[in-house]
Amino acid sequence: MVGGLLLILFTAIYIGAEPHLYYKGLLHLFPHEARRRADEVLAAIGVSLRKWLVAQLIMMAVIGVIDAIGLTLLGVKAALALGLIAGLLEFIPLLGPILSAIPAIAMGFLDSPQKALFVALLCWGVQFLEGHILAPLLMKRGVDLPPVVTLIGLSLMALVFGFLGMMVAVPVLAAVMVAIKMLYVEDVVGDDVGAADTPESPVPPDRPAHEIA
Repeated sequence: MVGGLLLILFTAIYIGAEPHLYYKGLLHLFPHEARRRADEVLAAIGVSLRKWLVAQLIMMAVIGVIDAIGLTLLGVKAALALGLIAGLLEFIPLLGPILSAIPAIAMGFLDSPQKALFVALLCWGVQFLEGHILAPLLMKRGVDLPPVVTLIGLSLMALVFGFLGMMVAVPVLAAVMVAIKMLYVEDVVGDDVGAADTPESPVPPDRPAHEIA
């Protein structure tokens, strides 16, 4: 688990340090005549992933703070640590809240079953707040993934890659969905689905795509 987190962290740091280097490298994998469209698709994927990451970080921070405050008010031991765990595990879709609730409820049982019940109600309330208020507000203009697609993708990634696959399942699904919408639904089927808000292309309009350097 720790190794997977470190791998994701350092990969994100290296890509974030020189994003244009990897962007150009991906474009060179496409034929010259396809690079203009590939440039648009990659830019759209980048927009979608940035929106998802910002929304996810905000949600992790909010959940962690609310959990820590609630557990402190309930008098649960190690409330700050449990809040930090809840915030970090929020990165894992669907299963993260369940995994974070287990140690919190167990810590409540150390005092009394009644306190464990209150902790369980707190965890349910926080997840209700997330599912009905935070997630709709933060994710409505970001990643639009149906719950069933998310669940199937999460399960497949977990089976193939284990815990590391669970960590990256949603951003991978988001990138795949944008590519499918733009390359198949728009280009092949002909429907305009508005896959993503594509920013201005890094390739100037008057410059041929095959001249990308």
